[in-house]
Amino acid sequence: MRTALLTLILPFVAMCLLIGQEKLPTGSKDTGAPGNVQTDKVPLGVKEARPKIPTVDELVEKSKKGEVEADSVWVIIDHAKGRGSTAVDIRSDGSCWVMEKKLLGPGKLSSYIVRSSTETPNGLGKKILNIAKKKSILFAQSVGRASAAAGSERVKIGVSANNGRSVHSSPSVPFSQYPEEFRESVSVLMEATRRFPLNRNALGVVSSEFVDPRQARRLTVLSGQKLIGVKDPGRDAKELSAIVTASRMPGRKIVVTDPTEWLRIITYLNYDKPGTEAKEGQCLISVGAQTYRIFVEQVSQ
Repeated sequence: MRTALLTLILPFVAMCLLIGQEKLPTGSKDTGAPGNVQTDKVPLGVKEARPKIPTVDELVEKSKKGEVEADSVWVIIDHAKGRGSTAVDIRSDGSCWVMEKKLLGPGKLSSYIVRSSTETPNGLGKKILNIAKKKSILFAQSVGRASAAAGSERVKIGVSANNGRSVHSSPSVPFSQYPEEFRESVSVLMEATRRFPLNRNALGVVSSEFVDPRQARRLTVLSGQKLIGVKDPGRDAKELSAIVTASRMPGRKIVVTDPTEWLRIITYLNYDKPGTEAKEGQCLISVGAQTYRIFVEQVSQ
């Protein structure tokens, strides 16, 4: 009985396997006639090809061609031989703020001199933003490896989108090693900013740096430095105070023009220093779960 069944089953299985190798006829794209397109047969047991997995080097090369989302940009320039510094801040509304410190004597710099304009000339702001938000620029991937002379001019840049919900910044790199297009745009903008009027409403400049939680614990618990809680307006807030703006975008120089806000910042600065009325210095603040060191600097009047 078994022999009879096997005799019947084996030819049937072989016939099914032969049928499975054949492709069903498909319509021709050229003539519309059915069954005219020749297709390759896939032998049994051969798996379909899978997409190639890119290597790390290929991913890095691809990332160089990308860019980040950004609607504002800032450029911090440390001039050669300690001759001062310049911070250029191009905001999302198109306005441009320039904060300069000049060398007064050996090792002595002036307070910030603030100039501003409601727009940058000849679309320079937009051009610099488009260059700065490239990953190759932000992550210094296209910067030359040649060593720069000691005391040469150095530049770092940062970009932000949506009131600090997306922030990226670059390391400090010799200006001469940036791509020519970027150097040329910044140089033309610096020349144009010399004609910007002085901003008489500027009271001070604030900036921040992130403080590691372990360091914050040492500063507050062991050193007794006060930690001031600042209300977090939420990531979707349309307007931010200067001190919150600075904390969301570490390294960015923010000009304070509102007298009430400036008074609040000075109060923070002197919070744990009874009897003092310092208008420059540092203080610790917490915004949400993060801790920052705030740098407060008065401007030249």
